[in-house]
Amino acid sequence: MGSLKIVDAHICIQGEGKYVGVPHILIRMSGCPMRCSFGGALCDSPFTSWKPEKGSFTEDQIYDLYASNIQINHTLITGGEPFFNEPLLNLLISISKKFNHFVTVETAGILFLKTKADFISISPKLRSSIPSVGDYLINNEKVSITSSSVFRHTRLLSDLSHIKQFIKHSKDYQIKPVISNINTDIPEVISLLRIVGAEKNKVYLMPAGATNEELNKIRIPLIEYCQNEGWNYTDRLHIVAYENKRGV
Repeated sequence: MGSLKIVDAHICIQGEGKYVGVPHILIRMSGCPMRCSFGGALCDSPFTSWKPEKGSFTEDQIYDLYASNIQINHTLITGGEPFFNEPLLNLLISISKKFNHFVTVETAGILFLKTKADFISISPKLRSSIPSVGDYLINNEKVSITSSSVFRHTRLLSDLSHIKQFIKHSKDYQIKPVISNINTDIPEVISLLRIVGAEKNKVYLMPAGATNEELNKIRIPLIEYCQNEGWNYTDRLHIVAYENKRGV
């Protein structure tokens, strides 16, 4: 049996949003049409987007992961962008449901598909996520961003019709934007919510950063903003505990 486009599969504690602290089986799919950069830092999983790995897990290994962790009843399917690989996404949801799991799927909200997931976690990409044209280093290897890549990224994040569909058709959802600049990002979030018709209590503002050092640049100002303005705040517990280590 061949390998699937899955680059991580392990147990974890959910580190973000509504179900923070809940044990999950995490399955990370590879592949994303966007190349995000937040405040000059790349996304925290460039191995699924900027330089996507092929994947090394088989279907049997996924079944074994569930069978050996019957103490857990939540699944998190993330990426990359899971909704750009519908057959694999549906397979993973089907496997998780055979083990009676509550399933969350993480998405940037750039392609809507109906699934049997229980919860959709939407992390809409703001204009602050648009990378600049140039060369970037990932594990000492150069990755180049062209003007056409920037155009594609901008076009995808500008189309909010898919987020509207997720809100309309999902059993439950949250919106979890990454905030790297309070003064520019939050007005954009407010505009986005008005356009898609989302409820404020479904929103969790999250600081940008793939390391504690990066999170610390905005964490306290964002916490204080949420306190003063009545927003939900979510930290990134996995980064707080493990920095950007994989497999945790």
